[in-house]
Amino acid sequence: MNADEIRYVRFLSGAGYDAPQVDELLRRIAVELDAGRPIGPLIANATFRPGRPGYEIDAVDWFLEQLLHRDDSHQSGRMGADPWQHLAVTNHFTRSGSDVLAEDGAMPSRQARSKQASQDRSYLARDCADVWRDFGQQPGTQLRWVRAGAMRRELRTAEQQPIASLRYGRHATVSAGGRTFTWKRVSRSSWPRIAEIADRSDRDYGAGHFLDPEARRSRKRQATGNSPTPSLAARQSLKLRELLDETGTAILYASGKNFDHRAGACITFPDQRWLRFPVRSTREANAIMTAVDQAGNKVARYRMIGTIPRISSLVPGLWKAIEITVHPGQQLTDELVLALVISAPWLASYFDQPGGGG
Repeated sequence: MNADEIRYVRFLSGAGYDAPQVDELLRRIAVELDAGRPIGPLIANATFRPGRPGYEIDAVDWFLEQLLHRDDSHQSGRMGADPWQHLAVTNHFTRSGSDVLAEDGAMPSRQARSKQASQDRSYLARDCADVWRDFGQQPGTQLRWVRAGAMRRELRTAEQQPIASLRYGRHATVSAGGRTFTWKRVSRSSWPRIAEIADRSDRDYGAGHFLDPEARRSRKRQATGNSPTPSLAARQSLKLRELLDETGTAILYASGKNFDHRAGACITFPDQRWLRFPVRSTREANAIMTAVDQAGNKVARYRMIGTIPRISSLVPGLWKAIEITVHPGQQLTDELVLALVISAPWLASYFDQPGGGG
């Protein structure tokens, strides 16, 4: 991404990081790029106040962190010939200078910002709809996550062959590769060995990675990852779960949640590799969730299909299935299959709201 593209990056407006502060940082980044100077220190030291008008936290976090390691050879192994390289994963996009409102270089008025925000949402909605429609045309391994009973979901191949299942209930289990795994909440005694995971999840679903430390957190929950003996409420707020094999050995951990239009869910493996699940959408019907790893590589993409109509305005529609495409350069290992069957429902939960609204 060059300096001009960064100048015209847009984010959806609403509650989030203070928009003028983010815009100013982008202008400074573009200046540094034009001058051939490194941008890493500028981004690493950036902080924003919460604000209205604001920019969506998940999108700004993702965009800046990708810029941080864009020149890192260890984190860009696929970039050369990646057929998914052009696919965005959060609600940011680039519009040409002629499409963006300006007021002779001055700070835009509230009316101008409101008009721009409306145009941006319409632009993003059209783009999301186009990308959703073309979902099946992207190369990769095609899978589907479907209902297989009141308390059971299956991950199936394009030929409808089940390769994994998730059974809900008091004792939830996941089955794959002829083995059965236990899916349970992380116990209090396990906290010390996963404190780093909890801390990262708190930032992912909390106030964001770049919130001004002097600003009051926008959520009541405080960071708990550095606590050796967290409370039950703290563990529940981070949704910490672990998948255990027959010997009780952890295969992966899940933390955070995709909820209320925030993408804070994460799967972490024992060697500290991880997957996050950002969502790009303006509504459920054009939403695509992407599993991305710690290097920013796209691993899999998800979309909801086939709704059962709403019974009333108070009852959300039920999605019949989740289509999943695994990146063509990604091996479909048992580990990844387990991660996919666990993460598939997180696309729908992204739209859930406090109080049970859809």
